[in-house]
Amino acid sequence: MPDLVTTASVGVALAALAIAYLFHRYGRNEPFVAGLAFPQNLHAPFLGVAKHMGKLEASARIFVDAANADGMVSFRLMSMRVVAVTKAEHVRAVVCSSSYRKPMPLIQKHIRELLGYNSLPVLMHDEWKVHRRIFARAFHWEYLAAMVPAMAKVAAEAASVLLAASSADVYRVLQLSALDTIALTGFGFNVNALRDSSHPIAEAFEFLLSETTRRCFEAPLRPTSYFYSIPTPANRRYRREVGVVRTQLGDIIAARLASPTNAHPDLLQALLDAAAAEDDPMTPDALADNVLAFFFGGYDTTSTGMAYSLYLLATHPDVQAKAVAEIDTVVGRSGAITYELLQQLPYLNAVLTESLRLFPPTPVTSRHLETNLVLSGYTLPAGTMVYLPIWYINRSTRNWGDDALDFKPERHLIDHMDGDVGAKDRAYRFMSFSGGPRNCVGMRFAVLEATCMLVAVLQKCVLSRSEDAPPLQPKARGIVQKPELGVWLQMSPRSSPPPA
Repeated sequence: MPDLVTTASVGVALAALAIAYLFHRYGRNEPFVAGLAFPQNLHAPFLGVAKHMGKLEASARIFVDAANADGMVSFRLMSMRVVAVTKAEHVRAVVCSSSYRKPMPLIQKHIRELLGYNSLPVLMHDEWKVHRRIFARAFHWEYLAAMVPAMAKVAAEAASVLLAASSADVYRVLQLSALDTIALTGFGFNVNALRDSSHPIAEAFEFLLSETTRRCFEAPLRPTSYFYSIPTPANRRYRREVGVVRTQLGDIIAARLASPTNAHPDLLQALLDAAAAEDDPMTPDALADNVLAFFFGGYDTTSTGMAYSLYLLATHPDVQAKAVAEIDTVVGRSGAITYELLQQLPYLNAVLTESLRLFPPTPVTSRHLETNLVLSGYTLPAGTMVYLPIWYINRSTRNWGDDALDFKPERHLIDHMDGDVGAKDRAYRFMSFSGGPRNCVGMRFAVLEATCMLVAVLQKCVLSRSEDAPPLQPKARGIVQKPELGVWLQMSPRSSPPPA
C-alpha cells in the first residue's frame, strides 16, 4: 500500500511539474520586446489573442486600438511571439529582410494533402527559389498576352449572364467565371461552370476548397479532419474529388508531354517552357501540383477582388461614368479586348487598384525573422513572427492620409503625397499582392483577368445597387476575406450606341 501511495504521489508531482512547465512556456502572457505595446487585457492563458483574430472587426482591437503611435504592437498567438506592423517603412524593412515563412504544421499538412509536396506554397529555401524562377518565367508578358483571348471569352459570357439576370449576387457569378478562366488558362480545359455549375470538375473544386479551409481553420485538431485515412463520409468524398481533379489534369499533362511540339496558350505550356529554359524539367507530379496551386490560389482571391470592384463602381456612379468613357474611347462599346488595349486603361486600372486597397482578398500575411531586426528603436529578436495585417496597412492614415477610407481611384494616377510615407516606402503601403521576394507571383495574371472582366461588364451593363440589398459584410474565412452575404447588384443594359 505505501508503494502505491508513493507511486501515485510521484505521478501527481510529475503531472504538476509538467503543467507548471507548460504554463511557464505557453500559458504566461508577458511582453517580449522591451517597451513595445503589449495588450495584456486581450490575452487569455495558452491562447494569447487567438479569440480576437477570427473577425476583422475584432482584430482592430489589436492592430489599431492597441498599437503604438508608429502602428506597432506585440502579442502572443498560442505559443508564438508575434509583432504586427502597419507603417509602410516598417513593412518594407520586414519583407526585404526576410522571405521566410515558417510552416505551420497543422495547416501545412492539409495543403500538402491538396496540392502535393512539389507546389510553390509548400516549398522552402532553395527548392522554393527554383520553382519561383520557373513561375516568374511562366508569367512573362508574352504568355499572359496569349491567355487574354480566353480571359475575354469568359468575361463576355459572365457579362451576358449578369445582364440576363438583371439583379444578382455578382460574387457568385464571378466565382464561377474565375473557375472557368483558371481552367482554360491553367491547362486548356473548358469547364463552363457559368452555364453548368454541376460539372464534375466544378463540383470537385468547390468541395475541396471549402473542405480544406474547414480542416485548416475550423477543425484543425479533430482526428477525423487531421487523419484522412479514417473512413468517414467526408474523407471518402475528399479522396474521390481529389481523384477527379488529379485524373483529369494527369491525362492532360501526359498528352502534353507526349506531343511537346504542340503549343498551347495556357499556364501548363508556360511552365513546361519555363522549366526547360531553367534546365530543370518538372516531373509530371510537380507540374500537376503547381497547376493545382495556381488553380486553387487564384479562385477565391480573384473573384473576391472583382466583386468588390463592381460593388464600388455601382455605389460610385461618377467613377463608373469615367471608367465607361475610358473604355468607350480605348476599346469601344463592342470592341474586342486585347492585351495591348488593356495596357491603355489607366483610370480603370486605378479603379481596380483602389478596390483592392480597400478590400484586399487576403487580409493578412506574415514573415519569420531569421536575424534580429530593429524598427523605430525596438529590437525584434530572430525567430519572431511578424504579422503584416494587409487590411490595416492598406487603410492606414499613416500611409494614405486622412482620406484613407475614401474610395478615390485618382490617388493611383498621381504621386499621392498624403500620409507620412517616403518615396522608398510607397510600394509597401499597398500590400494586396504582398511584397518583397514572396510577393504574389500571379499578380499580373490576376490584374489582367480582373481588368478583362471590368471591361466586358461595363461594355454591356450599367451597375447600380438597390437600397434593400443585403449589406456588404466582409468576413475572414481562412486566409481569404469574402463578402459573407454576397454582393447583390442590379444590371441594366447600356443604351444603344449612337449611329456611326
